Amino acid sequence: MSPSPDVPLFGSRQATRTLALITALVSLGALSMSLYVPSLPAIQREFAVGPDAVQRTLTFFLIGFAGAQLVIGPASDAFGRRPVLLVGLFAYAGAGVFCAMAPDILSLTLARFVQGFTACVGPVVGRAVVRDLFEGPAAARAFGLVGTAIAIVPALGPILGGAIQARLGWEAAFLTLAAIGIALAGISVLRLRETIATRIADAMRPGRLVAIYWSLLRNGHFLGHAMAGAFLFGGFFAYFSDAPFLFIDELGIAPDIFGFLMVFTVGGYASGAFLSGRLVGRWGTRRVILAGTLCSVVAAMLLIALSGDLSVPRVIAPMCLFTLGFGLTLPASLAGALGPFPRVAGSASAMLGFIQMSAASLSSLMVQPLYDGTATPLGFVVLGMSATAFLGYLLLTRGEGGAAGEGAR
Repeated sequence: MSPSPDVPLFGSRQATRTLALITALVSLGALSMSLYVPSLPAIQREFAVGPDAVQRTLTFFLIGFAGAQLVIGPASDAFGRRPVLLVGLFAYAGAGVFCAMAPDILSLTLARFVQGFTACVGPVVGRAVVRDLFEGPAAARAFGLVGTAIAIVPALGPILGGAIQARLGWEAAFLTLAAIGIALAGISVLRLRETIATRIADAMRPGRLVAIYWSLLRNGHFLGHAMAGAFLFGGFFAYFSDAPFLFIDELGIAPDIFGFLMVFTVGGYASGAFLSGRLVGRWGTRRVILAGTLCSVVAAMLLIALSGDLSVPRVIAPMCLFTLGFGLTLPASLAGALGPFPRVAGSASAMLGFIQMSAASLSSLMVQPLYDGTATPLGFVVLGMSATAFLGYLLLTRGEGGAAGEGAR
């Protein structure tokens, strides 16, 4: 990669400021999901619908988030990271206002789809900026730092969301997201320079997109790394969408207290992400990912074994172990998937996010109809996702050569 003259050295003050903004941008999707999770039972009561109808507001957010990445990634290659980011952030803020004004569950679900479509500019452009600025071990360290920091968001999101729900109601959660979108747009205008070295004029040409995406999907190195992180994210999202109904509805925990319970599982992810950035240099990417995915498989088995009697410790403890494995895996899988594709970093980032959000949508659709007031269905969904991550990575990256990714360059 030939960096632009403005590329900061890793660890410099400029790099630190840039990574702080990237962290906020990449966190946008997680915040958009976690902030209103404590409000799900209240939304269910407001619109007099079942848990599955309310959970679909999460699923449709993910569907919009996933599909938009296939457009926004190439757009950032064609038009630059900065303009695509700013347009998306302002549109995201508008979608938040529409969510708050929704008169029924169908309108809210459609507004969430639009919010998901626009929210993906943060993670897609943020990951591409990291790939523009850093490579090799520095990229793994950058993704590790970002991963550690954004792990705080799924913990703080429910805490803040629980407080908002207890005092102001569910509409205020969406207005808060709209305000955050405006704030990030303003900071990006002031602080974020264009990082792409050379814009690709035909990046949005359909034939080119099909060729790039098809070559990525045929590349075992890319697909294996993408699956490892994506299916563990799917397992985490199954828990994320089930937890408010298990804890608030079944166990009678208050929404603001529920937010604090999420700190434990997110702490597992933060610990794993912190370790991942340090272990990659010693063990290598492959061993770290295999260790992380295997850890998550064991955790899912433990959740099933303990699911006979529903209680907070019997759910939280296995999920802390699961998120530890997820945290070990995700930064290494991101760096490993994007590393061989410097010329199409935006498109590769888009496909990576599409696979990740598709896995989350799948897990959400699986866990919704299986809900029975216990953690047993959740345990089996998490086990399926974890086993797919482990076996998919093990098989797809077996015996890979050093020229991964040439087909998509």
